[in-house]
This record gives sequence, C-alpha cells and structure tokens, in this order.
Amino acid sequence: MTKRTKTITDFLNTDYKEYSMSVITERAIPSVIDSFKPVQRKIIDMSNDIWKSGNEKSMKVFQLCGQTCAKKLYVHGDASCNGAIINMCQDFKNNLPVLVADGQVGSLRVRSAASPRYVGCHLSPNFRLVYKDFELLEKRNEEGQDIEPYWFLPVIPMVIVNGSSGLAVGFASNILNRNPKDVVNACIDYLNGKKIKELKPWLSEFSGTWTRDNDNKNKWYSKGIYTINEKKGEVHITELPPSWEFEKYETYLDSLVEKKVIKDYDNNSSSGVDYLLKFKKDDLQELIAKDKLEAILKIVDSDTENLTTLDENEKLKIFDCVEDIVKYFVDFRLGYYQKRKDFLIDKLSKELRVLAFKAKFIKSIIDKKLVVNNVKKEVIIKWLEENKFEKIDDSYNYLLNMPIYSLTNERYMELMKNAKDKKEELDLIKEKEPKEMYLSDLNELKKKL
Repeated sequence: MTKRTKTITDFLNTDYKEYSMSVITERAIPSVIDSFKPVQRKIIDMSNDIWKSGNEKSMKVFQLCGQTCAKKLYVHGDASCNGAIINMCQDFKNNLPVLVADGQVGSLRVRSAASPRYVGCHLSPNFRLVYKDFELLEKRNEEGQDIEPYWFLPVIPMVIVNGSSGLAVGFASNILNRNPKDVVNACIDYLNGKKIKELKPWLSEFSGTWTRDNDNKNKWYSKGIYTINEKKGEVHITELPPSWEFEKYETYLDSLVEKKVIKDYDNNSSSGVDYLLKFKKDDLQELIAKDKLEAILKIVDSDTENLTTLDENEKLKIFDCVEDIVKYFVDFRLGYYQKRKDFLIDKLSKELRVLAFKAKFIKSIIDKKLVVNNVKKEVIIKWLEENKFEKIDDSYNYLLNMPIYSLTNERYMELMKNAKDKKEELDLIKEKEPKEMYLSDLNELKKKL
C-alpha cells in the first residue's frame, strides 16, 4: 500500500480551508439577510411547517429538535439543536423572539434553563409579523428533498434586533441587540433619503444606559444604576450591566466583604437587581473622591462589536458600523418588493382570467349558446377552443369541473362582481412602487410593536 503524504501548504489549502469555510457558513456566522445561522433556519422552517395557523399546541423542545434533525437533515447533533431552540425562546437575549417558551428558559440574571424534556415551545406571532414573502423563498434541496430556504425575508434587519455571536475559524461575530422600533425608524429614514440616527444597543430587560466609546465607534459601555447615601455609608444598586448574573455578582460582593472593601451587603434581588452595599463612611468618601467607586462596584462594562455576517451569497460580509447593516439590508430587501409586485400581478391576473372565463362560461349556458347536458367532453372542449376560452394550467378543468348547481344567473352576477373587485386590486398593485410597498410594511410593523 502506497503511503500518501501531504505538505503543510497542501493541508492549509485544502482540508483546513474546507473545514474553516464549513464552520463559517454552516455553524457560526449569522446571515445579514434573515439573522439566522443554518441550525436556526432549519428550526424555524420546521416550526413554520408545524404551527401554520398559530392555534396548534406547544411541543417539547426535544420533540421539535427531533423533527428538525429528521426532516430538515440537521446532522450536528441533538445538543446543539436543543440549545439553539432554547436560545431562540429566551426573551432576555432576543428583543423579538421567534419562538415562545412554555417553561423555564432563564432570565437576564439567572441564565440557566430547564431540560429540553421539560420545556415546551411554539412559533411566536413575531415571526409572521416580521418575516414576509414566503412565496418568493427558494428552498435548498438535499438528497432529493426540499428542506429549509436559503434565507427568510424579514422586513427589518433582525441580525441587529436580536443580536448574534459566533466564533469561527479565523473569524468572529458579535452583534449587540437594538430596539426594534429604532431599527424600523432607521429603515424608514434610509428609504426616505434621511440620515440614520444613532442605533444604540438595547435590551428589554436592561434599564441602564449605553454609551459609545469616543475612539472606537463599535465599542459600547453599559452602565448599571446606583445611588449613594454618604451619611449612612451606603450604595444602593438597582441595575447591573447585562453581563452580570445574580450568582456571579453575589460571589464578587462576598469577595469584597472578605477583603474588607465593604462591611456587608443586603441582597433583595429575588425579582430584580437590588443590593444595598454598606461601607465605612471614610472608605466610601475616599472611593468617591478618587473616582474609584464605579470600578469597585463593577457597574460599568464594555462590549466591542464585530460586525461579521454572511451575505445573500453565503460569503463573508464585514460591516464598518451597524448603520451600514441597515443600508445594505434595505437595498437588498427593496429588490424583493419588485419581485413581490411581479408575483402578485401574475397571481391576480390569473385569478382575474379564471373569474372572467367562468362568468363567460355560465353566461354562454344561460343564453343557450352552449349546451352541456348529455354532451361529450370532447365536444365541449372543441366549443371552448373555438370561442377562445383560455386554458389555465394547460387545462379546461377549472370550467369543466364546475358543479351543475353553480351554473346560475346568481353565480354569474357574483363572478362578475368578484372579477370587478379583482381588477381593481390588480390595478392598485400595478400602480404601487416597490418603495411604497416596503414603507407600508414598515409602518404596519411600527404600529404593532
């Protein structure tokens, strides 16, 4: 047997490169188009299949995971799939979660979630509120089976609404959450040719402040909330940076007590952040005078964004700032409103032709121009061809399958009215510009947020 050797250069150019791209495109980096990583997209596509009406019952996380792995061909194991489902249910991580949990999935201050065996979930109304144009989606095909789409089509860049983080080979992504209302307004402003206002990070469960670094526009400082009572030597903390969990912060406070930085503290944080720190008066005054109190409290944290995404072609796209993500997304999304317009024109035109020819067919029978009783199908088809009736889907079945009881004047009048309404709807769509359609969706979303 001949032993094959491979140089380091060959390895880096083949195996390692293939592995790197696999991690980047299939696991770690989110799409700028729909915000999803592949496992999330498979989960949501499966969820969209299951919860069509919104009235279906919840199912356990592990059950959704099983169906996703089986029907959407997810091959990276139950653990990562279950974890992704739980992650998408967590409203403290997602400003507009696309899945809703029925059970304990953690909070901003207590991150642990119950086992996938015990937590139920279902598709959130947020999904169909934000994601549109399902008829325009192109699905992947693997092993002869249609699975998830290449991407879904939200009306706003959800990658900055819900944020994302991921570590790939040679690349990392860290995108902080934004307020959905601010993002909608940013899209509207850009479409209208206005300057996009600063999009600060935002989490629904965080009541502190965010401040941009003066030298690095992608670095943000999150600051909690506290008050000082110098007379009593007390500091009351009512909010912490998002990175702090109760358990970790309490461990830190215990270390301050042990080091005699603080005398003691009261912990009333059962539902929200509520710590009363007790200092020696002189110690507290000294910390304030030397501007070291916030550092001791660890009340300020920093986070630097790495705006690495995948574009519509699954190629790496690194943005300079969040506002550029908005511009890129809106430019891309606007093109699909022309596709929606074309689709609707084709659809409505076909529906109008069906209505018109059905009405003409019934009228021909009422006026005795066409006799259908005891007449062979071939004869009727020949008459339809001679009188320029149009085939729909290469067939006259839409006429031939009409029930006898519907061949009445009342039905004829109803069809004519429906045809008139359909014509008005079609004319309205033809008059609308893609930009107008996009702004309509954005304003509708804005009302519902």
